[in-house]
Amino acid sequence: MQVEMDQMDKLGAWELINEIEVLCVSGVRCNVIESAWVVKVKRTPDGAMKKRKARLCVRGDQQVKGIDYFETFAQVVLWDTVCMIMTLVVTLGLKSQQVDYTNAFIQATLPPGEE
Repeated sequence: MQVEMDQMDKLGAWELINEIEVLCVSGVRCNVIESAWVVKVKRTPDGAMKKRKARLCVRGDQQVKGIDYFETFAQVVLWDTVCMIMTLVVTLGLKSQQVDYTNAFIQATLPPGEE
């Protein structure tokens, strides 16, 4: 957990604020939404603990649409899409490569006005 927190802090993913002074972009008072750490234990095939994975999640049940957010987006891929891409790779004789970016969501550049 500490590694992820240090990475988010280094990249400026959050800012400590005084809860009383919180205003949304529109000037309306916003909710200060709590967060929680979700911890998952990864295990080897024999059941021994391999590693722990942790992620910081916002408490979505405390958000109010139109105040705290305007739209939702989940960056996921459908299994059918993966199968189709792999079929094309094999059929066309292409090379494929897999990359896993740590904390990719906080390293992305946002368009102006969406910071």
